[in-house]
Amino acid sequence: MTTITIILPHKRNPGNNEALSLCLDMLQTNTVSDFVLIMAADNSGQIYPAVNAMVRQAQTEVCVYWASDMFAAPGWDLPMLQLFEMDTFINNTVVEPGVISMYGGNHKEDFGRTPETFNRPAFEAWAVNGHTAGGDGWFAPYMFPRSGFIEMGGLDTTIDADLEFGSADMALFDKWKETGNRVIRAPGSFVYHLQRWSDVHEQEAEKRK
Repeated sequence: MTTITIILPHKRNPGNNEALSLCLDMLQTNTVSDFVLIMAADNSGQIYPAVNAMVRQAQTEVCVYWASDMFAAPGWDLPMLQLFEMDTFINNTVVEPGVISMYGGNHKEDFGRTPETFNRPAFEAWAVNGHTAGGDGWFAPYMFPRSGFIEMGGLDTTIDADLEFGSADMALFDKWKETGNRVIRAPGSFVYHLQRWSDVHEQEAEKRK
């Protein structure tokens, strides 16, 4: 069985720590493949340098970039692994409650807006025959070849993750495709995303209740 490395940056605050606990439990329970977890937890906001460092630290070729407010559906890894190639970044279907603006390729379904209100049984049941969205998919979580990521220079560390959320991931995907590589979505692989839960202002927003 292929061993994968999960790359998990985590912004520490009480609300996000609760999401992390749920994230880790669902990764442990719902990942079929053997996996190694590399996690960096701090409040510096330097997410992109941390991700690049964790990828260099990884000992497996198959890596997956994850976030601590993303909750894995059962067997999420197998459809992605079936499509793994050295020239391919693989996304899955991200399911979100729509509490903030959504990427057009994600799927809207409200299974909860906080770690406490997240309806895990309902999400896991839905994912058995869940709707796979069209297009290439969102920029997390994604499975990628470690060597290719490093050769491309990794994520652009001059971009501020807080001010330009997702911009470095988008730039890397564009660069990856410009060199003739592929970005695809794996049918039948799902993750639930609380949407910017690492942000304390989001955690305290009335719309979360």
